[in-house]
Amino acid sequence: MDWEKPSSELSDILAQAAEPFALVEKRKMFGGLSLFLNGHMFAGVHGQNLILRLAEEERAEAQAEAGAVPFVPMPGRVMKEYVAVPESVWTDAENLDRWLRRSVEFVGALPPKEPKAKKARVKKGDKS
Repeated sequence: MDWEKPSSELSDILAQAAEPFALVEKRKMFGGLSLFLNGHMFAGVHGQNLILRLAEEERAEAQAEAGAVPFVPMPGRVMKEYVAVPESVWTDAENLDRWLRRSVEFVGALPPKEPKAKKARVKKGDKS
């Protein structure tokens, strides 16, 4: 599977949809926009897909009701808790807001993610 450039249109849609949510951090990931809350990613753009992190029962509902599919960034590598939602979700502002709120609620209930400790850099030639 070749790498697919993230959709700038989809990144703009996601950024605009995230405006009402406090404490959301925007970062680049997968070459496109990703949204984080308390250090946890909850939404993003991967190629031409909008991905959301949802609780198990909501993932099942998104798949049955909205046609979402498990998020597979690379063949054989399913990213658990994430689904890719179809265009019918992200082209309907109310529908997108509904699913984005569910993602925010799920991730907002998780304990804040602790930042990873920075690794000490070893200088070349240093044998310690």
